[in-house]
Amino acid sequence: MSALAPPQRLVVCFNPAVNGAGQLARDLMKQCEQADREAWLEPLPDPAEGSAEAFRARVAEADLLVCVGGDGTVLHASEHAGAVGTPVFGVRMGRLGFLSEVTGAEAAASLATVLEGAGRIERRSTASAQVNGEAPSFALNDVVIGRATLGRTISVGARIDGVLLAEYRADAVVIATATGSTGYALSVGGPILHPTSQEMILVPVAPHLTRSNALVLPRTTELSLYVERGYEAAITIDGLRERSLTSGSTVVIGHGERWVDFVRLGGPNQFYANLAERLGWLRLDHVLEHPEA
Repeated sequence: MSALAPPQRLVVCFNPAVNGAGQLARDLMKQCEQADREAWLEPLPDPAEGSAEAFRARVAEADLLVCVGGDGTVLHASEHAGAVGTPVFGVRMGRLGFLSEVTGAEAAASLATVLEGAGRIERRSTASAQVNGEAPSFALNDVVIGRATLGRTISVGARIDGVLLAEYRADAVVIATATGSTGYALSVGGPILHPTSQEMILVPVAPHLTRSNALVLPRTTELSLYVERGYEAAITIDGLRERSLTSGSTVVIGHGERWVDFVRLGGPNQFYANLAERLGWLRLDHVLEHPEA
């Protein structure tokens, strides 16, 4: 954890598909300019449209990337920010999420605080996924190996540091970072990790005649997953990039060499407060009777 220096150059990006995101992004850019900061307004590039080199180059020039949208928008923007080392400040529109720091209603006041340098940097680890020996891809959230055809399972062998662990016949196998532990992995029974943890989670989805236990793996682990002969699958990185895996394909997953920095306003324990609120763990009657709890 480190302190945030007052940013002087900012990129304000938004998801054009999210209602109201463009207008809020324009308002935040004007706020930056009124505070004598240099700011650029950029729509988030569509992954389906290919190259985003111009957007990434602009982010590389900035001290901070302000991202307006949902968690998916922040996740996509983080791919570019992590590649060039620019911190991310997320503003969510509507739905609850864990990656965005503030809501749209809180955005102006919170950005003013950030511009003063009254924030902290929270560093998140990534996972590296290498398919058949090719150049690795980096995942902030998760790597999912799943079925390529609806109604069929996949069969995936798993080795941890060379030791055969299991042969999963399942709908999918999810490998999540600490950031991704509150996403897909959580919905299929995985544990929740503190976002600054460097461990990874391995959890099968709807396993057939196989134990469904999730595993927490240390950062030094090398996890090898291979598609059994006679099966086909698909691999998805952060829900953004997908490709087919043919019979016999191997995916090697380990700790990524890339990090993503997020700007946070609360203390390190704010994560637990957010967790309790967003997952509905607190009973209102208990809080009223025991306000000190």
